[in-house]
Amino acid sequence: MKELILSDIVTLIKGTVIHGTDNIIIKGVKNRTKKKMKDNHILFHIKRDKIRGSFWEGYKSLAVITDVPEQIGEWRDNLTVIVVSDIQEAYWTFIDYYRGLFDIPIIGVTGTCGKSTTKEMILQILEKDFNVEATWESMNSMSVNLRYLTDIDESTEIAVYEMPVAYPGYLKVACRYFKPQIRILLNIGVHHLADCETPETYMKAKAEIVDGMDHEADILILNGDDENIKKMVDTSPYKNVVYFGKDDTAHFQAENITYAVNGMKFTLKHEGKCYEVFVPGYGEHNVYNAMAAIAAVSYAGVEMETAIKGLASFSHLEEHLECKQGMNGAVIIDDTWNSAPLSMSTGLKVLSDLSKDKTSIALLGYMPQLGDGQFAVDQYRKMGEEAFSTGVDLLFVVGKEAEQIGISAIECGMDQSKVHFCETGTEIYAIVKDYLSDQAVLYIKITHRVMTRDSFVELKKKLIPDEES
Repeated sequence: MKELILSDIVTLIKGTVIHGTDNIIIKGVKNRTKKKMKDNHILFHIKRDKIRGSFWEGYKSLAVITDVPEQIGEWRDNLTVIVVSDIQEAYWTFIDYYRGLFDIPIIGVTGTCGKSTTKEMILQILEKDFNVEATWESMNSMSVNLRYLTDIDESTEIAVYEMPVAYPGYLKVACRYFKPQIRILLNIGVHHLADCETPETYMKAKAEIVDGMDHEADILILNGDDENIKKMVDTSPYKNVVYFGKDDTAHFQAENITYAVNGMKFTLKHEGKCYEVFVPGYGEHNVYNAMAAIAAVSYAGVEMETAIKGLASFSHLEEHLECKQGMNGAVIIDDTWNSAPLSMSTGLKVLSDLSKDKTSIALLGYMPQLGDGQFAVDQYRKMGEEAFSTGVDLLFVVGKEAEQIGISAIECGMDQSKVHFCETGTEIYAIVKDYLSDQAVLYIKITHRVMTRDSFVELKKKLIPDEES
């Protein structure tokens, strides 16, 4: 964080010091009392919860900004208490001020699927030549926005953040924190129905990517082939709308998409020129992620050739459609970080593409963010249809919540003896082990929280015996 003088913050938020001194150098900011404080940190008392005096123990100098000073117990000598009329207003005044201190490119990435991968592509291209701040792995919840913003300091040259949607308004908050001048919307599928009343509510929430955009200066990068984006995002107010996709009208257009060794090859057409691109990782979806990443870094000032070269050495995040050598020479596609209908559908297509004349096996589990309503049932049914249409030879359905996947596959015509409903990794292994050879491809789409259970940890060790634990 850029160091600030507390007295300047007090003036900014129109606060009043009622205990202690504002002659302090502030080196960090917190907005929740559950977070551990450090010396020379300031707490915005957003939740207005009761703070025990012991919370301030062990520090030399701290400050708290609040509009309910009576909630703060035992005002110790190491504590400065600042009162404001409205804590929310004071907090956002500070956030807007801090973001405004830095005139650097910030890239924001959202989409139902591919956020982490695309962010990582952008980061890995940029970090060869720039000092970059970015989302750590897939940690993108609202609770880390403040930390990511205040990680920007005088040494930061560019930043890239993935910005999710959990419910309406969630993405707006991220946009206000980071105010990205380059914004990417990869796709709009169905996800987080547990927190959104309908699929349409979730889809509309993704359109919040344009919230607070500068109509003249900011750049909006969209998947031109995604029908839901076309329906949900009104691009008419914005001057700089850039499309990527396979259509001839795309500013970044992919042609001649083919599978290669350990990745995808395609021809990228942009501004009348053609570039040959290789991106590690299988699947056409990976080509879309790559186009979005190239588009973003090019608008951040990176030459096309540099971006393409950097992309060729891209290192994937773990458990994001990772192909691994499995037991008896089988290919294992590990896609267990998270699970959503769009990513499951994408994974099934990759399974189909890689298996060809081999036996294709799918382990499909429940998707926690879908909840348990009728809309969730509909999505599980669609996944069963996808499993059948992509030619899965052997299907394992994990968890009662996901049973409709198997039922739907059978209703579509899949041999009932090839569909297994399981609850544990032990059950799965007892059946699947006899099918694994160098003529088999196994796709695992069981969410991370299930894969941490003991029987599934053991299952993974057996399926991928050479993988380090």
